[in-house]
Amino acid sequence: MNWITFVILAATSFGFYNFFTKLASDKLSPTIALMFIAGASFLVAVISTIGFKISGQELTFSKNAIWFPILAGIFTGIAEIFYLYMFTKDAPLNIGAPLVIGITILATVLLSSIVLKKPLNVVKIVGICLTVIRASNTCTKLNSYS
Repeated sequence: MNWITFVILAATSFGFYNFFTKLASDKLSPTIALMFIAGASFLVAVISTIGFKISGQELTFSKNAIWFPILAGIFTGIAEIFYLYMFTKDAPLNIGAPLVIGITILATVLLSSIVLKKPLNVVKIVGICLTVIRASNTCTKLNSYS
């Protein structure tokens, strides 16, 4: 499978993640929901690691790189709490999730260009501008509903 297949699978999985997170937000406290989300994610990681090992795939480990997934996990937990709180404040799924995703794209592009020194071309700059404009329009619409 090429990387586009994995894009589609990841995006579809995140769509289900967003949907089930929204459903959980008014039934569980954000921190309780986060514990179940993290626990289920950990279970998937353990099962897939065992499956990879059994199938003979190489499992790479580096002591120097261990802080990257730890930091990713910390920021995922922090983001998840804010995300769940967003839904407890009655953010509509069809506006809140795309807004978070759009701003996530903006933050990722900026971190990539500033920290990793990845160049920004015209297409990327136009994409960033469109994301900011769309996010601004969505926020303006949300404020008018308050």
